[in-house]
Amino acid sequence: MSAFRTCRPLLVDATQCNEEQTITTDLGFRHVRRGDWIVKGEDGECYIVDDAFFQRTFTPLQTYPWEQMQEARNYGS
Repeated sequence: MSAFRTCRPLLVDATQCNEEQTITTDLGFRHVRRGDWIVKGEDGECYIVDDAFFQRTFTPLQTYPWEQMQEARNYGS
């Protein structure tokens, strides 16, 4: 088996669940437990990720209210 790494960082929107619920994903209806994360990718795809995996994989994007979020992506010069 070979290991791979993404070539660029992915920006996702993530929300931690406070209560159990069922949501609709690309794979159909999925059960979300308390503490799991609902992650929405750049193309609108939706994933359920447990807290341990989320904590070791994702880091928060530091933003400040006076900064404007730019949607354009720069892949190098």
